[in-house]
Amino acid sequence: MKRSLILTVIQLFSLNLFSQDYSPQIDSLLNAYRTLNKFNGTILVYKNGKTTYHKRLGYKDKNKNILLNKNNIFPIGSLTKPFTSILILKLIEQKLISLDDKINKFIPEYPRGSEITIQNLLTHTSGIYEELRNSKYLQQLYSKKTFNHDEKMSFFINEPLDFDPGSKFSYCNSGYTLLGIIIEKITGVSYSQNLKKYIFKPLKMNNTGFDYRRIKKGRVTGYSYLSNSKNIEVEIPNADLLFSSGALYSNLKDLQKFYRGLKLGTIISDRALKQSISIFEQGYGLGWYIDKIGNDSVVNHGGNLEGFTSYFAMNLNKDICVILLSNTTSTSLERIGNSIYKIITNQPYILPKPKQEIILSEETISIYTGEYKVSDSYIVKVTLEDGKLFFQTNNEQKNRILAEKESHFFIIDEDIEIEFIKTNGKVREIKIKQGLSIKFGDKIN
Repeated sequence: MKRSLILTVIQLFSLNLFSQDYSPQIDSLLNAYRTLNKFNGTILVYKNGKTTYHKRLGYKDKNKNILLNKNNIFPIGSLTKPFTSILILKLIEQKLISLDDKINKFIPEYPRGSEITIQNLLTHTSGIYEELRNSKYLQQLYSKKTFNHDEKMSFFINEPLDFDPGSKFSYCNSGYTLLGIIIEKITGVSYSQNLKKYIFKPLKMNNTGFDYRRIKKGRVTGYSYLSNSKNIEVEIPNADLLFSSGALYSNLKDLQKFYRGLKLGTIISDRALKQSISIFEQGYGLGWYIDKIGNDSVVNHGGNLEGFTSYFAMNLNKDICVILLSNTTSTSLERIGNSIYKIITNQPYILPKPKQEIILSEETISIYTGEYKVSDSYIVKVTLEDGKLFFQTNNEQKNRILAEKESHFFIIDEDIEIEFIKTNGKVREIKIKQGLSIKFGDKIN
């Protein structure tokens, strides 16, 4: 009788541990970031074969006062890259390509194409020039133009390599653009058709696709900044230009299906998956980052577009997947996702704190005043008025800047961080970080 009672207690205790509800802790974490205007989006946690957390927080459309729902669809940016990698792995399984193939086999005209392998493209070790550094690419990012293969390559093909292929790691969207072009050349059909055939249809990912501009139902408005008192809407970027490095859209349920498809070997073999999540260089595999969260090895990828941010992390051994989709420009989403992972694996985590102003003397801050030239059309003025510093871009409204550290400042209710850079004790430069953008300006007077 006593033995039966003990077994029952043990079983109940085990059941309680297994079914522990982490919702209050995750709610508290997300609300803390929400209070700081650092999260607006949807969240899903999948663990041990079931969805254990599935919520939304914030606005689908702030101007119309429409809240998000759990099924809203978001652009996922560079989370596209694992999908591109899987297509390459499928073609490898079909013996149509290999990791050691040189890219001149498929694009004969590519300079130094006899030195760059498919593996180099997948692992960001090609040395190819980053297309986002090309101002002409950025000028076309919100156009309605369609681009053929030559036009897509024109933003980087004629630029010298940054380093010899295989010698270094440098994250490169251009390499994944080339992979998409190679997929189309091998199969004779479009990149998006390959995705449907090999991934979306087998997994019934009915809310995932290639061109977000065509979506009507479930589409969200993107914001470069969003708070109760201010919001800045963004345009939807050109999917044809983002292509195989960042053009996909999806929602939580479809990305959960994607995780299950990987876990169960539905879309690629276990052998191919294990190969893709092996570290090749700088914690990156074949389309995936492999990081440590505590003692756990976690496979992940995120995506950042102006106005949209995604996070996808999985631990296949523990059957855990954490997905976050945001319709704001966010530099905090990875930190939030990692903290959620820590919560559900009983690891310590930190709640965010608001920035605190420190008081500096007028003599200390007066050295930052003057004009700074970012470009001919971007002049910043920093002025001192009644012992307070003000920041003004061109002839726009002045904003007071508050010191977080001696040379680091912020603006209340703005996603802007300002740093003054000294050389030999004198202020020579300003660094302005706003969302994903970082600009530098020389002091001109």
